[in-house]
Amino acid sequence: MGKVEEIGQAGTVEPDADARESETAALARLREDKARWQQETRGPVAAAQGERKESFRTQTMDWEIKPLYTPLDLAESGFDYATDAGFPGEYPFTRGVDPNGNRSRLWTMAQVTGFGKGMAWAKRARYMLDQGLQGLILEYDLPTTNGYDSDNPLVAGEVGRAGMALDSLEDLEEAFDLPFDKLKYLMSVCNAPQPVNLAMIIAALEKKGVDPGQLALHIVNGILIEYTCVGRYIYPPGHGLRIATDCFEYIVRHHPHWQPISIIAAQLQPARANVVQELAFSVTIAMAYIDAMLARGFDIDTLAPYFHFVINVDMDFFEGICKLRAFRKVWARLMKERYGATRPEAMKLRVMTSPSTSSLTLQQPLNNIGRLAIMATACALAGAGETMTTPLHDEAHALPAEDAIRVGAAIQHLVAHETGVADTIDPLAGSYYVESLTRRIEDESFAEVERIMNMGGALKAIEQGYFQRELGNEQYRRQREMEQGRRKLVGVNHLVVPEPKREMEIWRLDDEMESQQVQKLKALRARRDNAAVQVALEKVREAARTGANLVEPCLAAVKVYATHGELCDAMREVFGVHHADSQTAGV
Repeated sequence: MGKVEEIGQAGTVEPDADARESETAALARLREDKARWQQETRGPVAAAQGERKESFRTQTMDWEIKPLYTPLDLAESGFDYATDAGFPGEYPFTRGVDPNGNRSRLWTMAQVTGFGKGMAWAKRARYMLDQGLQGLILEYDLPTTNGYDSDNPLVAGEVGRAGMALDSLEDLEEAFDLPFDKLKYLMSVCNAPQPVNLAMIIAALEKKGVDPGQLALHIVNGILIEYTCVGRYIYPPGHGLRIATDCFEYIVRHHPHWQPISIIAAQLQPARANVVQELAFSVTIAMAYIDAMLARGFDIDTLAPYFHFVINVDMDFFEGICKLRAFRKVWARLMKERYGATRPEAMKLRVMTSPSTSSLTLQQPLNNIGRLAIMATACALAGAGETMTTPLHDEAHALPAEDAIRVGAAIQHLVAHETGVADTIDPLAGSYYVESLTRRIEDESFAEVERIMNMGGALKAIEQGYFQRELGNEQYRRQREMEQGRRKLVGVNHLVVPEPKREMEIWRLDDEMESQQVQKLKALRARRDNAAVQVALEKVREAARTGANLVEPCLAAVKVYATHGELCDAMREVFGVHHADSQTAGV
């Protein structure tokens, strides 16, 4: 397989000599006309009026934005319709993976939720489904995602705060008190302890009598992102990759209709990754999983359709749209030209889109409703993906209130039903600016992918601190832009006014919840078969030591009510824990 930089524009049909001559003449005339327009029409006005900014630039890449884009810009980039844009549903999928876009069906509308105990989460989830949502993204609290039980002294004060507490199978049995006939899509976000989380989900569905085939379950399982910027890891990166691959393999073999991995590129954005870093870091992380699964005997045409990405769109409207278009093309080309995929399904990027939480402000929070509507519109214009989730305007203050959930759900319906942006496929295609920016993001992303692969791939880049340092540099640059006023954020460094005291509903977690969860956990330990638990935990340790797939022994252990923390501790004894180097952590 050739280097990424050697991937060519295979299949381009060369025009005949007369057509080339005619095109060259037309571009020459256009170049003359543009120079005349600049000198006679725009130039005098710009000189007399001045311009709002010294330099117009994209927000994350800091690329210059020209005052006008024409076919000359496409010609300079070597743009070719067939190989750069093409048709929806066909390689290279720049214009979308569905040949009919959203004309047959809209994207699945989802929201993130997670707090408190299982019963409290189930109540909130039912409310969300009643608001017209079809999908739920279940977040777990920090103790859970870091592999601790709720009664561990290290996690006091954090139980149920930033997600649902998950200590044992009992918690998911309560959480899954849901109308599964309304629930089209469930994503579970629990990277580091993923074998434990997956085992609990499977066992809970069995307990509830839910046919696994009626539910589109996505597990995130994207642990390598955590080492770059999020920090919810437990084991060293190599062991983290092994655990994720175990879950991937188990799902492909036992639940092939589920989605075994989601690369949450969206987690890189709040860490201030620029669009090229977000794209390149994400796809090289995906390539690490692909290579691990290929080593286990799978083929690329089987593997590639299982990959799923979560991609945010920020307030730079066009940069976000072009990023999504470039993402699809880069993935298609890598699958086909680097890995040799032959099935079209193996070249399609499957994606959930979302407005960016990093664009939401604590100040003047109602402005966030406008921001969310703008970003959701950009997501839709870029193809939306199979699913879209909207953050909520009060997230900077607290866990979302029910009114915020209702407004967030309505935003998606407003975009889908009242704007017309979903009525035609890829409506911005052919824009000289959009196509030029899409192509530039693609080219720069391939160069960054090649840089990472020359280091030995994403795992090596993470272990060497490359991703972390690069994100740290971007954070510094973007913060300086804010401090110097080169980037304006309404209510933060622009139009800052003393706000009158405003009554705003803040949703607060019941202070008694944590003690109730701890007491529930202690009661479970007192009544379960502890001898059976110890036998099951030893089998988990043995699988960790021998390299056997960890999901089966974890499944057996959760069924005898081994706790989440006990299972993570069993793996800690074998794998050890990861301590980030402060010089390379970056974020």
